[in-house]
Amino acid sequence: MVECEVKLNLDKVIEKLLPEAIAKGLELGSQIVENDAKRNAPVNDGVLRASITHEVDKENGIAVIGSNVEYGMYVHEGTGIYTENGRQTPWMYTTADGETYTTVGQKPNPFLQDAIDSNIDNILRQFENLLDKEV
Repeated sequence: MVECEVKLNLDKVIEKLLPEAIAKGLELGSQIVENDAKRNAPVNDGVLRASITHEVDKENGIAVIGSNVEYGMYVHEGTGIYTENGRQTPWMYTTADGETYTTVGQKPNPFLQDAIDSNIDNILRQFENLLDKEV
């Protein structure tokens, strides 16, 4: 009889409580990373910072955190000589007001990866706390 109750309790944890705890942990962890990425993102007109969001896919147990701004990837990864497959020679461009500039690219500012790396322990604690509460 006790063995049956233990099995039923474990089934409940596996089928219901564990997926719910994972979804909550993903939401909490994603919010932590989103907030920190927004603090880390460079600000010119604020579009990049404002565009950083997260979405949790509870069914598949994944979270996506990022920006839909086209240039966000270039800010994060860098351009030109600062990227592995970037252009390795300087280039020139002219602005709308007629000013001409030479550049070798932009250094990366991995605002999103830095937010993940600096918060990994905190994210793991969120999961541990949720599992402790659920179990």
